[in-house]
Amino acid sequence: MKRIYLACFPAQGWGPGDVIGTALCECGEGLASHLSSNKSFSQHDMGLTSERKHDVYAAHAPEGFELEWVDDPSSHAGWQAALRKNDAAMDARERPVRLEAN
Repeated sequence: MKRIYLACFPAQGWGPGDVIGTALCECGEGLASHLSSNKSFSQHDMGLTSERKHDVYAAHAPEGFELEWVDDPSSHAGWQAALRKNDAAMDARERPVRLEAN
């Protein structure tokens, strides 16, 4: 069974109180996002208090999943570990050639 962390962040450039909900699996893969008008709606839209997006989560974790809402991603150990895995996976992918000044 995989743990999927859900959190929301201020939606810059949208209305006051709008947030972007994000689903991040413990394996480091980002699974879903959604623009919502506030945290409570984000919890619903991301599937914490509803069945929304559960098809996406089940496709990623056919063995089962557990959702966990994260109020403070910056201090949540599980979120931070998943984020490090996400960063490592991105680093492992081929990157464009970087030009350096001589």
